[in-house]
Amino acid sequence: MDLHNHDRPPATPFSTLSGNSSGNTPRSLFSRPQPNSRATTSPFPSQATTSEPSLDSNDGNYSATAAIIAQSAQNYTAAHLDIATKSLVSAGQGSGEALRLEAIANGQRGYTSQDLDKQVTRRWRAGDVYAPHDLSGIEMAKWKRLRRKDRPRYDVLDLLGIDPLLHYKNFSIMSEYMTSMGRIKHISETGLRPVNQRKMAKAIRRAIGIGLIPSTHAHPEMFDRRFLR
Repeated sequence: MDLHNHDRPPATPFSTLSGNSSGNTPRSLFSRPQPNSRATTSPFPSQATTSEPSLDSNDGNYSATAAIIAQSAQNYTAAHLDIATKSLVSAGQGSGEALRLEAIANGQRGYTSQDLDKQVTRRWRAGDVYAPHDLSGIEMAKWKRLRRKDRPRYDVLDLLGIDPLLHYKNFSIMSEYMTSMGRIKHISETGLRPVNQRKMAKAIRRAIGIGLIPSTHAHPEMFDRRFLR
């Protein structure tokens, strides 16, 4: 018996087996149908008919649309930034021109004492009364001369028998011979003899060196005492 040449039954068509008489092939049955684009008609006669892609279209269409939107937003932002930059540049040019003209005008005119009168400082006390004329340069000069203290006639350290080098820890005594900015007062203000002036200066520097007295301002404990005077 020849196994290779035996009679085989005739092949049955796929349409007959599946009961599908429409004539579709297996490839056509399992293939995904491609959606058709929807045609939209413009209500205006001047506009041409356009086709709108459906949601099931390829990702390339969405990528192209996103790129167009991003480019439009970038162009819009760049245009507004360009306008803002031009506005700032024009404003800066205007102010620079005004400052240049003002500098030229100030250089051409001559300065007088009135320009410096407004810069003179004055210390006020509670209850002081003044008139506008008192703020002039002449009156301010009189006020400075009147506020100067007379030089003491006697050496206080000699009268009390105090050695400044032994009392450098007493910030109250040291503060009497220092200014409000932490400087040592001149001998014309202290009224001490040259020997005692040198001892007092040495005692003050010693107190500042070990941190008992600040070097840039008065001692905090002396603020209230000076304000109550």
